[in-house]
Amino acid sequence: MQEGSLSLTPSFRIFYLRLLGFCFLYFSSVAGTQAECPVQLSQQRVVVRYNGSVAVNCNTSITHKGMGWEASEGGVPMTRDKMITWTVSHLTEWDIEPFCYINHEEQCQVQLLVTIYKTPDSVSISIVDHSGPMIAGQLYELQCDVHDVAPVQYLTVKWYKGQTLLNQNTFTEDIKNPVNKTVTLLIRPDRADDGAQYSCAAELELGAEGPQPPPNKTSESLSFTVYFKPIIDENKLPSIVPVFRGYPEVLVCEAEGNPKPTISWILGTNVIVYNETLTISESTPEHVYCIADNSAGRTTRQVNVSIQVKPIIDENKLPSIVPVFRGNPEVLVCEAEGNPKPTISWILGTNVIVYNETLTISESTPEHVYCVANNSAGRTTRQVNVSIQVKPIINENKLPSIVPVFRGYPEVLVCEAEGNPKPTISWILGTNVIVYNETLTISESTPEHVYCVANNSAGRTTRQVNVVLKEDYLPLIAGLIAVTVVFISVIFIFIYSIYYKTAKMGRYSLKDAKPSAQNENIAQNGKHSPIPMKKLSQSDILA
Repeated sequence: MQEGSLSLTPSFRIFYLRLLGFCFLYFSSVAGTQAECPVQLSQQRVVVRYNGSVAVNCNTSITHKGMGWEASEGGVPMTRDKMITWTVSHLTEWDIEPFCYINHEEQCQVQLLVTIYKTPDSVSISIVDHSGPMIAGQLYELQCDVHDVAPVQYLTVKWYKGQTLLNQNTFTEDIKNPVNKTVTLLIRPDRADDGAQYSCAAELELGAEGPQPPPNKTSESLSFTVYFKPIIDENKLPSIVPVFRGYPEVLVCEAEGNPKPTISWILGTNVIVYNETLTISESTPEHVYCIADNSAGRTTRQVNVSIQVKPIIDENKLPSIVPVFRGNPEVLVCEAEGNPKPTISWILGTNVIVYNETLTISESTPEHVYCVANNSAGRTTRQVNVSIQVKPIINENKLPSIVPVFRGYPEVLVCEAEGNPKPTISWILGTNVIVYNETLTISESTPEHVYCVANNSAGRTTRQVNVVLKEDYLPLIAGLIAVTVVFISVIFIFIYSIYYKTAKMGRYSLKDAKPSAQNENIAQNGKHSPIPMKKLSQSDILA
C-alpha cells in the first residue's frame, strides 16, 4: 500500500486490508476521537447487476501522501492524484467490499457498499400433491419455485389471483450468492376460484439505489377446476310461497354448481318429483323441499306453502250493535282469523284510523265504526253500530201529574217517552193491574194514583198521575136555569092573560075622543063618555 510495497494476491490483500481496518478502528477508539477521513465517494452505495459495469469516484481536497482503491476487482494503486475512479466492466465478485484509502497525517479509509443482484432464472407455480379438480371449501397448497436469485434478503415473493395481491413472502438470510427459494400458499377455494388465474412473482426490492421499478419475474398462470356444492337461487325460490284457493302456483328451483346439479322435489314422505319446476295448489303439503345434488354435495331448500285465507272476523266477540251508557266507555275487540295473520284497524268517521285490535268507545264515538281485517288474501270489514243508551224521559207536557175526572166522562191519558233504545210503556193501577200501552182510559172507578212506567236497557222512569174525581154541577145549574125560565114565562103569561080579559069588559069608542081632566083614569062606569087611553109599554105590563 505504501510506495515500494510488495505485490500481494487479491485474497491476501483483502485479508490484510480488513485486518488493517480493524486495527485502525481499535486504535481510534482507544486513542479517542479521530478526525473525519478527508475523502468523498461519488456514491455511498451502488447496486450492480451481476456481470454488469460499475464506476465510483473517490476524491479529496487536501494534499496527501497517496490515495487509492483497494478491491478484489478493479483495485486502483496508490497515487497522489486528488480523484481516482474504481471501475469494473464485468462485476462478478458477489462479496466484493472495495474501499478508498488516503495517507495524510495517518492512513484512513471509506468503504463503498456494493450490492450485486441477479434476477431468477425461472419462477414457477404448482399445486402440491394434488391433480384434477379441487373441491370447494377444502384446503390446498400452492408452491412457488424461484431459481437462482440473489441476494435473497432483498427478495419478495408475491402471490396473485388475477390482478389481486393475495400474500407476499420475504427473507432475512444474509446470503449474497444466488440461491433457490421455494415458498407455499394455503388456499381454500370457493366457486369463484373455478377457472381463476393464480400466479407468483419474484421481485428484488433493492432500495433507492437499485433499478426502478424493481426487477420482477412472474410465473405462468395456474388455473384449476373447482367443484362446488349446489347453490339454489333463493331469489327465484322464496322460502314462503302464498297460494290462493283456485289459483295454482309454479315453483322454479334453479341451482348453480360444478358439476351441474340435478333437481328434484320432495312432497310429504313418499312423493319425489324430478323436475326444475313444481306446480302447487291448496292441496299441496305445507312443506315441500327442493333438492339440488352433484358430486360435490347436496343442498336442500324448504319452501313453506302458505294457503292464503281471507280474514274472517269473529262476530261473537264483535256484535253488530254495541250499547254504550253515558259515562261508561266500552272496549270493542276485533279478532280475525286468516292466513297470513290479518292486521286489524278501525275506521271512525272519514279521517280517523286506529291500528289496534281493541277500540275504546264512548258517547262521543261516531254512530258507525268499522273493524277492518286485512291480509294479502283480501280485506274483511265489519260495521258496528254504536248505540248510545239513554234512560227514558217521559213527556210531562202530555202527561200532567194531576188529572181531573168527572163522573160519566172517561179521560184518556197519553204517556210518551224518549230514550235509546225506544222505551216500552206500561201503566200500574193499584198493586196487581198492569196495562202495556201508551194510552190509558181512566174514569171515576180508576184508583187515585196511577203510574206510567217507561223502561229500556238504560233504565226505568216512572211518573205518578193523581186522578182527581170531580162532581159535574153543570146539569144542575142548567136545570135550575130552565126552571127559572119556565117560572118567569108562566108569570108573564098569567099577567098578560089577566090584562087581556079586563080590557074586553066595556065598549070603548075612541073616535073623536077628547082628553079630559081625568086623563089618566081608566073609565067612568055607566057613562058613554069617551074614555082616555094610554098605551102601555111591555115594561109597564110586566110591572
